[in-house]
Amino acid sequence: MNPYESLEASNPGNGSAAEYEFIGELIKRFAPGNILVFSVGKDSSLWYSLNKAGNTLFLEDIRKWIKFSRKLSPEINVLKVSYSTRRKNWRKLLDNDHRLQMKLPDYIKNTVWDVVFVDGPRGYSDKVPGRMQSIYSASKLKAHHILVHDCDREVEKTYFEHYIGQPTTVIDKLFHKEMNLK
Repeated sequence: MNPYESLEASNPGNGSAAEYEFIGELIKRFAPGNILVFSVGKDSSLWYSLNKAGNTLFLEDIRKWIKFSRKLSPEINVLKVSYSTRRKNWRKLLDNDHRLQMKLPDYIKNTVWDVVFVDGPRGYSDKVPGRMQSIYSASKLKAHHILVHDCDREVEKTYFEHYIGQPTTVIDKLFHKEMNLK
């Protein structure tokens, strides 16, 4: 079993082996590169290891997941972030750029990212933050490739198409856009 199939087996209901492989091969293509991931989870140590000598940064809003990830991979770099929106307000927030802006350090805004992967925050119910702010923020970064997971959900699909554009590649629930940096 390859690492992508193992990850799918250990993380049921999340990503598919095909999605993990697409992300992994993209990271490997740029390694050592600049990789930014909105969220941490069981896949974090794989993304870190594929970009071992590079700059891999994870943004997470839940302390429990930060602790979990650091326990699995003490060397990973995780920055605690906050989301100020709830999924239930996603329609009202569309085109409300001021409300969608996240407070991110300048070094994140000024880095040219090879891969930006939005897999958080949770976004699975109206009681939690949706991915509106993370998708909007990803669209404002200097990035060669942007990936958003769970685009089978209306919010992720709508925000991806609105702020990032039509996907270059679609694999299961994963949307990918190759960006034209100027």
